[in-house]
Amino acid sequence: MEKFVEQTLLYDFYGELLTERQQQVYESVVLEDYSLSEVAENLGISRQGVHDMVRRCDRALEGYE
Repeated sequence: MEKFVEQTLLYDFYGELLTERQQQVYESVVLEDYSLSEVAENLGISRQGVHDMVRRCDRALEGYE
């Protein structure tokens, strides 16, 4: 639960610094609780691509802090 709260707070402060595509994927997975497979299917990318993008977004948001 603590990690989720930290992710949402960082996204609230620094989310605008991410690209639109990163925001779309991050919001779907982290905030709206869609599965990686669901997001991948909707966006036409691989499940691994979604996973990697979420991890990159996490690192970027933590870096902005």
